Amino acid sequence: MVLDKTGNVLEPRLTLRSKVERLFSPVPKWVNWSYSFGGIAFLLFLLQLISGIYLTFFYIPTAQDAWKSISQIENTIFMGHFFRSLHRWSAFMLVIFVIAHAVRVFLFKAYREPRRGLWWIGEGLLILTLGFVITGYLLPWDVRAYWEVLSIRNSALNIPLLGQWINGYLLSSGLNDQIPVFRYFATHVVILPLLICVGLISHFALIRRLGVAPREGRKLK
Repeated sequence: MVLDKTGNVLEPRLTLRSKVERLFSPVPKWVNWSYSFGGIAFLLFLLQLISGIYLTFFYIPTAQDAWKSISQIENTIFMGHFFRSLHRWSAFMLVIFVIAHAVRVFLFKAYREPRRGLWWIGEGLLILTLGFVITGYLLPWDVRAYWEVLSIRNSALNIPLLGQWINGYLLSSGLNDQIPVFRYFATHVVILPLLICVGLISHFALIRRLGVAPREGRKLK
């Protein structure tokens, strides 16, 4: 009785009951397994954040010490090998599921009005995800990262307007004439996460407002 009375008093102010009912409302029958790609991608992004925060405590973003710190993480830090493997493989899986999610949206024609803005935000998140992978690939600053930088630089020089800027970002000297590994690190752990969080909040807000788009030829029920 007391709980019922308390609920009746709080419900008009907090609307908790309606929010819970909306959260656990029945899933439409036309929703199938392919609609889970976006949720799996978000889960993988959370794994990236958790494992990345742990690795950040031990990584040293300089050209001389980057690989040494990675070696230390792998061999001496408690659960370092586990968290680095989790970070690396979840990054690869994240790209796969983000692309799969984008393909599903395209095939189901969910990019049309009124969800055109939702589509473009999703495409922006895909580009940011690829930026995550590229900058993360450079952070160990090993032989593969070095040649990857040169490969990106050679390709970027052919891009009008942005080519010289990308070249300067990758190879212009930082403090004390060092390769700007810290620039890759700052992009990877500060700039891209902030942009992705803003994009995700906007993405989820629009999904809550517009709902999940049904497959072409099906009606919402």
